[in-house]
Amino acid sequence: MEKYIEVMKKSQELAETVLEGLQHIQKLIGEGKHEQSILMFEDVLLAYTTIWRTIEPAIRELGNESIPVRQADVSKAAELVVSVFEEKNDAKVQEVLQFTLVPQFKKLKAELEQAFQPFLVS
Repeated sequence: MEKYIEVMKKSQELAETVLEGLQHIQKLIGEGKHEQSILMFEDVLLAYTTIWRTIEPAIRELGNESIPVRQADVSKAAELVVSVFEEKNDAKVQEVLQFTLVPQFKKLKAELEQAFQPFLVS
């Protein structure tokens, strides 16, 4: 697992940035900045995808089965946000972010932190 320590550290930092990005998107939507919120969401999705691609080998090696389940929940919630964005229904986007995607992402982030914590304690 030592070969993944740097990836674990960086993924946790990026996960915090993703969470901040999701919260900022909620603020942008609340301010009526639809186009900016879409662009920000694209950036957040890219960061999220990058995290998952880089940590997936470590997760497999850990043998953790609940993290991929959480990851699938986050992916489904993100797909739902995309489809609601396409409807141009900002109130619904806000609702899905607040009650589905952000809570799902927080759960995934917490689970990753718990799984990685024994390897990152120095």
